[in-house]
Amino acid sequence: MTDTDIFPEYRPPDWYPLQRVLALVFGTAAIDATASFWFIGFVQGPADVGELRLYEYRSTGRQIALGRNGGAYRWIEEIGGYSRVDHEEALIGTLV
Repeated sequence: MTDTDIFPEYRPPDWYPLQRVLALVFGTAAIDATASFWFIGFVQGPADVGELRLYEYRSTGRQIALGRNGGAYRWIEEIGGYSRVDHEEALIGTLV
């Protein structure tokens, strides 16, 4: 086992997808709300989408998964993976 197996290569947070979704649902003034989220990291999404970005809302501890272009996804335990959901539904589920 090597250090790279234990410690993956550092990648900077990608805030663009979250900013894009906040602006789409709540308007451009909502982009500042990204300060209320933590960037958790990158996770494997559906095969046709690839990598997702995972963010956690500080007040609720709930997470939102977004694709590179802002598509929203929810973890579905029954299928053991992520499935596409509506932007508004994903944000409200995270914020409330």
